[in-house]
Amino acid sequence: MFELVVVASAETEPLIPVLRDAEEGDDRIRAVLRDPLSVAYAASSDGLLVGAAVVREGEIVYIAIVEEHRRRGYGRQILDELKRANPGGLVVGTANSSLDNIAFYQRCGFRMLRVERDYFAYIDPPIVEHGIPMLDMIVFSYEK
Repeated sequence: MFELVVVASAETEPLIPVLRDAEEGDDRIRAVLRDPLSVAYAASSDGLLVGAAVVREGEIVYIAIVEEHRRRGYGRQILDELKRANPGGLVVGTANSSLDNIAFYQRCGFRMLRVERDYFAYIDPPIVEHGIPMLDMIVFSYEK
């Protein structure tokens, strides 16, 4: 049985290994988790941690699924729960080179909102996915 629960700020350390897939540094993850405006979520299936998400004021800062549990619908289930918990809408960003993420958010009902050019310019050398350098962030929004 799938369950998404809010995790108290003091108990978020077990989420860090999962969230590493969404962020390149533990210090950055911890800083977001310590932010009093952030709400951390743990996703579990039959008592096993399968994913995590962090939302701050309607923005999905991080969402990640444990690698061996991907492609089982957990990401969509997390987004469905986050939509219910944030009736005012949500925004989420992903890299221009993350083609799977771009398709995923659109399949889940998100629409392209804007492009933040050179958002990832600080990463040197640039990460390359699908032969595309990661440079820009594509921001999606979900509104009922």
